Amino acid sequence: RTQYLNACNTFEALLEMNVVPIVNENDTVSLGEIRFGDNDTLSAITAGMVHADYLFLLTDVDCLYTDNPRRNPNAKPVTNVADIKALRDAVDVSSAGSAVGTGGMATKLIAAELATAAGVTTVITRGSTPQKVVDIIEFFSNPEIADGPFPPAVLCTRFVAKSRPMIDRKWWILHGMYCAGTIYIDAGAVIALARFKKSLFAAGIKRVEGSFSSNQAVRVVYEPEREHMENPAELNADEARVLSAVAPIKSEFIEIGHGLVNYTSTEIKRIRGCHSSEFEAILGYCDSDNVINRGNMVITVTDQILDDVFVTKTHHTKIRAEQRAPVPVSLSSPKLSAI
Repeated sequence: RTQYLNACNTFEALLEMNVVPIVNENDTVSLGEIRFGDNDTLSAITAGMVHADYLFLLTDVDCLYTDNPRRNPNAKPVTNVADIKALRDAVDVSSAGSAVGTGGMATKLIAAELATAAGVTTVITRGSTPQKVVDIIEFFSNPEIADGPFPPAVLCTRFVAKSRPMIDRKWWILHGMYCAGTIYIDAGAVIALARFKKSLFAAGIKRVEGSFSSNQAVRVVYEPEREHMENPAELNADEARVLSAVAPIKSEFIEIGHGLVNYTSTEIKRIRGCHSSEFEAILGYCDSDNVINRGNMVITVTDQILDDVFVTKTHHTKIRAEQRAPVPVSLSSPKLSAI
């Protein structure tokens, strides 16, 4: 976290002095800890760190097309994108990068997803005509014409920034940190984390993969087939339904989210499946009653998968009851503060 904030402060200081920072993964920037794979992703993370208004991903075409325009003359330009996940199903992004770039359109979609989640409008356009950057900004600065057809001079693909961007700390956990390991959890823990916004407790952890220290980021995943293969006699009706529902997804595991752990991988291996009251006897100490605090957890599993696969009738009843329940107000304090 300190390294991330130091980088943010460095960018802010440079920009206040009217200095344009040049960030390149090929520079000596501690490659053992920071490695993104391509400069599209690096640019998206940098844009999120400085709270940029725009991120421009320059390539060898004017915009994203429904198919490769060099092979298919009927390919149509894609100009405005509000839903990147829906776009992936509608366009072909399998073409490789240009001769001067490492990534193709697929990496640019990933970068656009990262940047728009941070509230940054992202634009894909041709890099050989840099004047277009200024023209595009001026064009979209006029609210009267921004929603109309794009003239050829500003042809591009614009990814609309999220109206409610992810808060800085959550975005940092999800996109700004290297995941040092993986924690596999059971179906009950999935519901507690993703639907009821609870912390992750050791009792719901099945196994741990990787070597990591406390306060490092890890992936939290659910692995249905392995869980049920290891415990076939303990398969109840809800677990059988989960296994049946997840089968069409054809995935070995489902990512639930990313989080910062309160214990090391070695410690978690010792306390997994145990109640927090047992930590003292097992470890000799109890720094926290949970493995990942809910404030340090970012949920990535989609609501559709959560509802289709995990949430049962019992869970729906409990969810409706919690939604109807009044918010408790302390009589001793007339003011409420948001966390």
